[in-house]
Amino acid sequence: MTAPAIVLVADGPDDSAVNDSLAGITRSLQAFRPDLRIHLARLGGVSPSLPSVIDRLVSDDVGEVVLVPLDLVSAAEHVSEYDDFPHSPDIHVVVSRPVGPASEVLNILDERVREALHRGGALEIDGLVLAAPAGADVRGTSLLARRARQWSTHHRLPVQLAVDEGDGRSTATAVASLRAQGRRHIAVGSLYLTPTPAYQAHLQGAMRAGAIAVTAPIGDTAHLRLLILARYAFGAMELLDGTPTQLPVEDLDDDA
Repeated sequence: MTAPAIVLVADGPDDSAVNDSLAGITRSLQAFRPDLRIHLARLGGVSPSLPSVIDRLVSDDVGEVVLVPLDLVSAAEHVSEYDDFPHSPDIHVVVSRPVGPASEVLNILDERVREALHRGGALEIDGLVLAAPAGADVRGTSLLARRARQWSTHHRLPVQLAVDEGDGRSTATAVASLRAQGRRHIAVGSLYLTPTPAYQAHLQGAMRAGAIAVTAPIGDTAHLRLLILARYAFGAMELLDGTPTQLPVEDLDDDA
């Protein structure tokens, strides 16, 4: 029996930069795991829609699929969002936990901060902002705060958490808060998957407020690929026994 297919489910506008970034993530994952059938589906009326992707899999006689939400800020299952999702009874669909604010994202942000500092010719920082888009669930919000504390402890620097509504104000306020504390070399880690308009507003807000470096969106990274595959593997376990599997609370805390 073949392994279940993976469908990466992503939100975001029908924008060329966003589309290219998501396509790159999908291609990279397919190259990394050529043994798996991997597709991308878009929400919000953007093509390819989830129903069309599932219909294509059914027509190719695929019997099982795991949906992996590419959501970096929520931590709980997205099953309720797909309760009304119509699909053929010939395919078994399960929804994994979203990628979420896993501890591994701090490794990605460290890499992105180094890249941003190198581009700007900066040598040191004395403050950090962890910026994320709004829309997290309760568990995700708690984990975002936890990641900010972990980042602060790791670098022994003050870290401000900014949850932006899409206008860049929260990021700008976080940078201004650090500057009010006397910090002048502030880098902003962007927990945005792709260069959406919300990311661009956050970038502009950070620079206007005086940040010396703002990271690029997460995009395609080895860490992200491994997180996606971990979520897929956990979802595939549910297909094996047909019963939902719940992570213990301590595992959710660590988000391994």
